[in-house]
Amino acid sequence: MFIGDLFELSMGEKVLKNPITYISLFSGAGIGCLGFLREGFYCVATVEILDKRLKFQKYNNKCIYPSGYINGDIRDAQVKASIFNEVKKWKTNFKITGLDVLIATPPCQGMSVANHKKKDEKARNSLVVESIKITKELKPRFFIFENVKTFLSTQCTDNDGSDRSIREAIELNLAGEYNISYQVINFKDYGSPSSRTRTLVIGVRKDILEVTPYDILPNLQKEEILSKTIGGLRSLKEMGEIDPKGIYHHFRPYNKEMLR
Repeated sequence: MFIGDLFELSMGEKVLKNPITYISLFSGAGIGCLGFLREGFYCVATVEILDKRLKFQKYNNKCIYPSGYINGDIRDAQVKASIFNEVKKWKTNFKITGLDVLIATPPCQGMSVANHKKKDEKARNSLVVESIKITKELKPRFFIFENVKTFLSTQCTDNDGSDRSIREAIELNLAGEYNISYQVINFKDYGSPSSRTRTLVIGVRKDILEVTPYDILPNLQKEEILSKTIGGLRSLKEMGEIDPKGIYHHFRPYNKEMLR
């Protein structure tokens, strides 16, 4: 179901037939959306607070409409209005009945154990609650929240002003309409060439009877070894050296006292 096809009319207007749609909150440079785009999903709206990151997405033609690129903080009323307006536009122009997927990957500085300078991060963690609010409003068929291992046990300030764990906030606000799975997985077990332990929260709207949250994950794969992943890259010996065949392979300059 939800197969999308793009057609060009003689007048140059784009028409979508049964498009699979998604919205990405905290989208960064759009790298996290690449898999969705490759699978034929269409981006209704992408939200990012840093304009320079949004420019990467524009360069890669992620959205059909220029207004789909939303620069701002999702706590801002105008940013939320822009998100909802994009969904309305797609309902009008492409006759979609609703959004298929909402992706939210809120900033994790307040949750990560690697952040030793954190103080009171409840306000930052409450960006998760803003994601929950938008999910409740749009009622997508599926939602995906992704973050660090300690994500679910982290405290946030919920809609009613109470402090509770993020898992409790998700349950209280969304469990009535969604079947939800909470899993801590390592991406290396699913084909990623790096060891990255993350929490995935997957919600499937309860009126969708043929899919459960546990059907969403791909099959387990044997982890990649280091030599297969980067063994073919040219050896770089000088600090600051850049591989002439690819600028992303470079010897990053850093404090020489760390070199040994």
